[in-house]
Amino acid sequence: MNKKPVLFLAVFAAAIALGAFALFQKDSDTGRHCGTGASAVMPDFSGVIQKVMPSLVKIENEGLAAHPDFMLGGGQGGARPGKGDIEIAETKEGTGFFVDKKGLILTNYHVIEGAQVLKVITKDRHTYRARVIGADPLSDIAVIKIKPDFNVVPVRMGDSSKLKVGQWVIALGNPLGLNFFSSAGIVSGFGPPGPHYVGFFDFIQADLNIQPGNSGGPMINDRGQVVGINNAYLGPGTMIGFAIPVNRAKEIMAELVKYGSISRGYLGLIGQDLTKGLAQRLGLGKVRGALVSDVLDGSPAKEYGIKPRDVVLEWSGDEIKNNRSFQEKIYSSPAGKRVDLLVMRDGRRVHLPVILGELEAHSLATERVAMQCGITLEPISEPIAERFGMTKAVGLLVLKVVPGCPAFEGGLRFGDVIQKIEGVRINTVSDFYREYSKARQGRNILVQVIRNGRPFYVTIQQEG
Repeated sequence: MNKKPVLFLAVFAAAIALGAFALFQKDSDTGRHCGTGASAVMPDFSGVIQKVMPSLVKIENEGLAAHPDFMLGGGQGGARPGKGDIEIAETKEGTGFFVDKKGLILTNYHVIEGAQVLKVITKDRHTYRARVIGADPLSDIAVIKIKPDFNVVPVRMGDSSKLKVGQWVIALGNPLGLNFFSSAGIVSGFGPPGPHYVGFFDFIQADLNIQPGNSGGPMINDRGQVVGINNAYLGPGTMIGFAIPVNRAKEIMAELVKYGSISRGYLGLIGQDLTKGLAQRLGLGKVRGALVSDVLDGSPAKEYGIKPRDVVLEWSGDEIKNNRSFQEKIYSSPAGKRVDLLVMRDGRRVHLPVILGELEAHSLATERVAMQCGITLEPISEPIAERFGMTKAVGLLVLKVVPGCPAFEGGLRFGDVIQKIEGVRINTVSDFYREYSKARQGRNILVQVIRNGRPFYVTIQQEG
């Protein structure tokens, strides 16, 4: 048997393997990898990050928060002290960035909310007192200012409208106590930062690490231009972050610098998009408009006759395509504006003239609570109280709980009768919204209910 061809093939195969290893080693040394024959260079962002870092600041928000003092029978907690609560000094941290050479800083509203003292710490560890120039809770934008004694390096603003899915972005900030930190990823989409979002514009979604403390920091592109403001993340253990598009932020910032606040319209209702089934059931030829699912007590919507199950089709002649476009009309209009709404009600078209109210902090909180909780409540009646074996008609009956919402996940169910939140007795829907709004973000709120005639406890997580 001739072994020479076999030996030749073995040597030839070894030579190919060594050559492939050498090629792989060469490409590995230069940061490239070979897969299908093509090589790619991984991006190096060190240069753009170093240029932007001097524009970054850490923000310390020193304030007071109410905590329950159980020795005194307390238990409310939250943002405002109640009976038996004690106030404890609390410091929150966030991020901001210089937008001009005079010390103007752009950040998130929730970073500076409730501050008694605001401190700004620069990259070179110098600390300055800051004052609030303007703030807008709805968009979560705030502008603050320091008196710098150094040459401020402002950021370069980009154009968020030119962002595309798949492009690289970098989030800068101070997450989880880490100072002047960066995380890179790609744009993965555009949309609301969660199912319970109360607002009217889409966010930048990116697969990078945004954590508490990153809020208010810049999201930059690969040229070092700011394209967004870091705002939220999907949840613990995820790598999905959200940023406010810089084009929207620039518009709001200009108004805040000029006026200090933004006058926004308010109706006081909860809307939703329609499905094909809902559109057919409500007498619509196609899926369009915004369905009113709830009307808040004491709101302009209630005053001017808007009812649940109304479908808003037009806003002073402009078509309403969905709930998002309806919300944008409301929040983009000033308080006091007269509007003619065309609604579909029980198969009939009805014109409703309304005058917008003023969106205030408590109004926004109420709408956020209603959206976040995902529940529909009704004050308990005498017949229902008897049915549940209650001696008094006290509390709120849970008429609906949306699966997957914080209330559902915490154990609240249809037919429960809410009695207390954090030890505070609840008699009206407004009581519920008020006590829920007091809780700190991320906190599990203790709720006492009557279920099957017996006291029962569940929790609802206050979303951040």
